[in-house]
Amino acid sequence: MKLIQFRAPGPPSVLQYLDVPVPEPNSGEVLIRAHAIGVGIPDTLIRAGTYSHMPPLPATPGTEISGVVEKVGEGVSTRRPGQRVYASARERPQRGGHYAEYVATPADATFVLPDGVDLDAAAALANYQVAYHIFNDALRLQQGRSVLIHAAAGGMGNALIDLAKAAGLVVIGVAGGGEKARFARSLGADHVIDRKGENVAARVAEITGGRGVDALIDPVAGPTIPGNLALLAPCGVLVIYGGLGGKAPLDLEQTLRARGNSPAIRHFTIHTWDRLVEERRAGMREVIEMLAAGKLHPRIHAVLPLAQAARAHEMLESGAVLGKLLLRP
Repeated sequence: MKLIQFRAPGPPSVLQYLDVPVPEPNSGEVLIRAHAIGVGIPDTLIRAGTYSHMPPLPATPGTEISGVVEKVGEGVSTRRPGQRVYASARERPQRGGHYAEYVATPADATFVLPDGVDLDAAAALANYQVAYHIFNDALRLQQGRSVLIHAAAGGMGNALIDLAKAAGLVVIGVAGGGEKARFARSLGADHVIDRKGENVAARVAEITGGRGVDALIDPVAGPTIPGNLALLAPCGVLVIYGGLGGKAPLDLEQTLRARGNSPAIRHFTIHTWDRLVEERRAGMREVIEMLAAGKLHPRIHAVLPLAQAARAHEMLESGAVLGKLLLRP
């Protein structure tokens, strides 16, 4: 079978396209023939060697796949060959391992997909799992409240907008450039701000009548924190789910106090649910049900051959991807 692997961390060029034996499922495992493989920021961090849950080297990136059960290992009675499934590396202690034609994984790391669920759409579910826990655990906003979503045109932006609209929230999407702004609007955002051509603070004030937003969801953090806090309504919450902007050079307590509107900052990580396994799996099952019911709409930017994994990473890191990028064995 074909497999992507790297022996030392580095740029996308370290990814090698190899021929290796098809793995045999061990006791308690299933063998999945991959149909689609999701490409996400955790994959690029694994490749770069900076991810907090690095697999041992040589390593294979990939945190999610959709496909069909090919074979079951000893003792597996909950899965059978021919079932359509989604598998997440979040169900294992170490991430990665899914950039492959076949994947052997614990049976309880898989989720059976209803017949009507598109396998390409299912390969985008990792983003939706994060978005689900942001809205259902980190925020719990009442219907009609407002939320501002940065990077609204990416895969996470797609998922956040879908879940926010399903919860009855008013969505303000922020994107960089006209094409991305149009894409965010097509996802269902009620208002879209092009940060490259518009003043974000002025537009938020205009949209909210000067009140600010009830919640703001941001993957950058770092030096952007004070500016984001200034966009919040009284008792608003800034949710940070990534650290792409690096360290914030500020006194956090004084920064919060200076706002004068009782703001809050929540650092969100999906790794919280590494220890809350049943809650995580229940959330994923609910997301799959929403997808099957037509309430979620993952947009697929492109489907590249598995051999072009390096190109996929280049595209993702360049900011050129609108929605979700997939690999196909």
